[in-house]
Amino acid sequence: MVNACPAESDPRPKVQSFVSDPEAVALAGLVVEGTDTLIDIVSEEIGRQHPESIIVKVDRDFLADENITFSRELASYIERRLQEDKSMNLLICGDIPVQGWNTMLERFKGKDLQVFYFAAACRQVPVCTRIRI
Repeated sequence: MVNACPAESDPRPKVQSFVSDPEAVALAGLVVEGTDTLIDIVSEEIGRQHPESIIVKVDRDFLADENITFSRELASYIERRLQEDKSMNLLICGDIPVQGWNTMLERFKGKDLQVFYFAAACRQVPVCTRIRI
Protein backbone atom coordinates (compact mmCIF):
# COMPACT_ATOMS: atom_id res chain seq x y z
CA MET A 1 0.00 0.00 0.00
CA VAL A 2 1.03 3.59 -0.53
CA ASN A 3 1.52 5.51 2.70
CA ALA A 4 2.29 8.91 1.20
CA CYS A 5 -0.16 11.75 0.90
CA PRO A 6 -0.71 12.10 -2.85
CA ALA A 7 -0.98 15.43 -4.60
CA GLU A 8 -4.38 16.12 -6.09
CA SER A 9 -4.32 15.90 -9.88
CA ASP A 10 -6.49 15.23 -12.91
CA PRO A 11 -6.24 11.46 -13.53
CA ARG A 12 -7.36 11.55 -17.17
CA PRO A 13 -3.95 12.28 -18.78
CA LYS A 14 -2.28 9.58 -16.67
CA VAL A 15 -4.87 6.80 -16.53
CA GLN A 16 -3.81 5.10 -19.78
CA SER A 17 -0.23 4.58 -18.61
CA PHE A 18 -1.39 3.68 -15.10
CA VAL A 19 -3.57 0.83 -16.35
CA SER A 20 -1.08 -0.43 -18.93
CA ASP A 21 2.04 -0.32 -16.74
CA PRO A 22 2.01 -3.06 -14.06
CA GLU A 23 4.80 -1.19 -12.24
CA ALA A 24 2.57 1.87 -11.71
CA VAL A 25 1.45 1.86 -8.10
CA ALA A 26 -0.96 4.75 -7.53
CA LEU A 27 -3.10 7.29 -9.34
CA ALA A 28 -4.58 10.34 -7.65
CA GLY A 29 -7.76 12.15 -8.60
CA LEU A 30 -9.45 15.46 -7.95
CA VAL A 31 -11.08 16.21 -4.60
CA VAL A 32 -14.04 17.95 -6.23
CA GLU A 33 -14.79 14.89 -8.37
CA GLY A 34 -14.38 12.35 -5.59
CA THR A 35 -13.61 8.66 -5.51
CA ASP A 36 -16.62 7.59 -7.61
CA THR A 37 -15.37 9.58 -10.60
CA LEU A 38 -11.89 8.08 -10.24
CA ILE A 39 -13.45 4.60 -10.16
CA ASP A 40 -15.36 5.36 -13.37
CA ILE A 41 -12.25 6.74 -15.11
CA VAL A 42 -10.10 3.70 -14.24
CA SER A 43 -12.91 1.25 -15.05
CA GLU A 44 -13.49 2.81 -18.48
CA GLU A 45 -9.77 2.68 -19.28
CA ILE A 46 -9.54 -0.98 -18.24
CA GLY A 47 -12.50 -1.69 -20.52
CA ARG A 48 -10.80 0.15 -23.39
CA GLN A 49 -7.45 -1.62 -22.97
CA HIS A 50 -8.85 -5.05 -22.07
CA PRO A 51 -12.31 -5.33 -23.67
CA GLU A 52 -12.50 -9.09 -23.07
CA SER A 53 -11.71 -8.85 -19.35
CA ILE A 54 -14.13 -9.10 -16.46
CA ILE A 55 -14.42 -5.90 -14.42
CA VAL A 56 -15.99 -6.31 -10.98
CA LYS A 57 -16.73 -3.30 -8.80
CA VAL A 58 -16.58 -4.63 -5.24
CA ASP A 59 -18.60 -2.35 -2.98
CA ARG A 60 -21.26 -2.87 -0.34
CA ASP A 61 -24.01 -3.22 -2.94
CA PHE A 62 -22.08 -5.93 -4.82
CA LEU A 63 -21.38 -7.81 -1.59
CA ALA A 64 -25.08 -7.71 -0.64
CA ASP A 65 -26.20 -8.81 -4.12
CA GLU A 66 -23.77 -11.75 -4.11
CA ASN A 67 -24.42 -12.63 -0.42
CA ILE A 68 -20.72 -12.23 0.42
CA THR A 69 -19.89 -11.75 4.09
CA PHE A 70 -16.61 -13.57 4.56
CA SER A 71 -13.34 -13.61 2.64
CA ARG A 72 -13.83 -17.28 1.74
CA GLU A 73 -17.07 -16.36 -0.03
CA LEU A 74 -15.31 -13.61 -1.95
CA ALA A 75 -12.56 -16.10 -2.86
CA SER A 76 -15.19 -18.56 -4.14
CA TYR A 77 -16.71 -15.81 -6.29
CA ILE A 78 -13.31 -14.91 -7.73
CA GLU A 79 -12.47 -18.57 -8.43
CA ARG A 80 -15.81 -19.06 -10.17
CA ARG A 81 -15.30 -16.00 -12.39
CA LEU A 82 -11.69 -16.90 -13.22
CA GLN A 83 -12.95 -20.25 -14.59
CA GLU A 84 -14.46 -18.26 -17.47
CA ASP A 85 -10.90 -18.07 -18.89
CA LYS A 86 -10.87 -14.29 -19.01
CA SER A 87 -8.67 -11.86 -17.17
CA MET A 88 -10.32 -10.31 -14.14
CA ASN A 89 -10.04 -6.84 -12.66
CA LEU A 90 -11.32 -6.26 -9.13
CA LEU A 91 -12.09 -2.68 -8.21
CA ILE A 92 -12.23 -2.59 -4.41
CA CYS A 93 -14.24 0.50 -3.54
CA GLY A 94 -13.18 1.75 -0.14
CA ASP A 95 -13.33 -0.09 3.13
CA ILE A 96 -15.45 -3.13 2.42
CA PRO A 97 -16.86 -5.09 5.40
CA VAL A 98 -15.04 -8.33 4.55
CA GLN A 99 -12.28 -9.04 7.03
CA GLY A 100 -9.13 -10.45 5.51
CA TRP A 101 -10.04 -9.76 1.87
CA ASN A 102 -6.55 -8.43 1.17
CA THR A 103 -4.67 -11.42 2.57
CA MET A 104 -7.05 -13.83 0.82
CA LEU A 105 -5.86 -12.46 -2.53
CA GLU A 106 -2.49 -14.19 -2.14
CA ARG A 107 -4.07 -17.50 -3.15
CA PHE A 108 -4.57 -16.02 -6.65
CA LYS A 109 -0.90 -15.29 -7.24
CA GLY A 110 -0.03 -16.23 -10.81
CA LYS A 111 -3.66 -16.01 -11.97
CA ASP A 112 -4.87 -13.45 -14.50
CA LEU A 113 -6.16 -11.08 -11.81
CA GLN A 114 -5.50 -7.40 -11.17
CA VAL A 115 -6.73 -5.62 -8.06
CA PHE A 116 -7.24 -1.88 -7.72
CA TYR A 117 -8.08 -0.35 -4.35
CA PHE A 118 -9.89 3.00 -4.23
CA ALA A 119 -10.02 5.24 -1.18
CA ALA A 120 -9.79 8.83 -0.04
CA ALA A 121 -6.30 9.66 1.21
CA CYS A 122 -5.40 12.56 3.44
CA ARG A 123 -7.01 15.88 2.51
CA GLN A 124 -9.75 13.70 0.89
CA VAL A 125 -7.70 13.19 -2.29
CA PRO A 126 -9.16 10.17 -4.12
CA VAL A 127 -6.49 7.60 -4.86
CA CYS A 128 -6.36 4.30 -6.72
CA THR A 129 -3.68 1.86 -5.60
CA ARG A 130 -2.73 -1.25 -7.54
CA ILE A 131 -2.40 -4.20 -5.16
CA ARG A 132 0.26 -6.59 -6.28
CA ILE A 133 -0.49 -10.22 -5.61
